[in-house]
Amino acid sequence: MSKNILIVDDCDTTRKLLSFMVKGGGYNPIPASNGIDALEKLAQNEIILVITDLNMPQMDGLELVKTIRGDENYKNIPVIMVSTEAGENDKKMGYDAGVTLYITKPVTAKWLVYQIEKLI
Repeated sequence: MSKNILIVDDCDTTRKLLSFMVKGGGYNPIPASNGIDALEKLAQNEIILVITDLNMPQMDGLELVKTIRGDENYKNIPVIMVSTEAGENDKKMGYDAGVTLYITKPVTAKWLVYQIEKLI
């Protein structure tokens, strides 16, 4: 089974950083710039976990997670939301949408890979 992790963030620098982190953990990052792009990549690749930002244009992280959870093919894929939004309401919205884990930026590579391995 492939070890593809979908990395969804509208910021190119953040996408590259998170991709570097998961690659260092032995995973293959699949980058996507927003929720719509992510759904296309999800349909084209065997994904074991999704890491997504909260705030993105076209389709934000909450809508992406709700769409994933509503699809029989993807509903059991773990989703980590990594966001600068640290408020309790933001976290509640994330968990209510169906995220498996909500992480506030900044995040270290070692901790992120640890969390990924706990979830898969």
